[in-house]
Amino acid sequence: MVLIGGSQLSTSPAVFQIFCQLGALSRSGRIRPFDKDADGTLLADGMGMVVIKRLEDARQDGDRIYAVIKSIGIASDGRGAGILAPRVGGEFLAINRAYKESGILPDSIDMIEAHGTGTIVGDATEVQALSQMFGDRKGPVPNCAIGSVKSMIAHTIPAAGMAGLIKTALALYHKVLPPTLVDEPNSELELNKTPFYLNTEPRPWIN
Repeated sequence: MVLIGGSQLSTSPAVFQIFCQLGALSRSGRIRPFDKDADGTLLADGMGMVVIKRLEDARQDGDRIYAVIKSIGIASDGRGAGILAPRVGGEFLAINRAYKESGILPDSIDMIEAHGTGTIVGDATEVQALSQMFGDRKGPVPNCAIGSVKSMIAHTIPAAGMAGLIKTALALYHKVLPPTLVDEPNSELELNKTPFYLNTEPRPWIN
């Protein structure tokens, strides 16, 4: 059994200065990943913890199982322009490795919890990498919800990944596609050509 988590309990002025100098902070004071008016991220404090166990052990112990982790994919962006300019190739490599190891077909995925920081370059890069993995939209209707918990709680930096994991695990357990806050999708992302749609209200997850 392993206890894992992330925490950001005190965001110092120095961190805000760095993000400000990088031009990453939202000037409007709102974080709206994949929105046409997205202008940056917001920083927040938070903490999240989960317990992970081997599936057979959890079943034997009668534990409540929220989700099963099938695989993990990692990659480096390599030589890039900077922290605010992620590379499509690096993100695609991580996604591709995860799906190959899991044996799960992208066509069977109903929901993606994105990194979704609300930065123009970051959001576009993420959609491009996912589009390479999932391919073009098949048919007139998109079939995979995409969203980011950061739209509701902002960017909790080292706790952000854990927030996304907990959100996804709860969505699977309760069979609900959770909403993400978006006013109007960014047309430049060309989501209409992809299998993805921005889910803006909770809906039953039927599969």
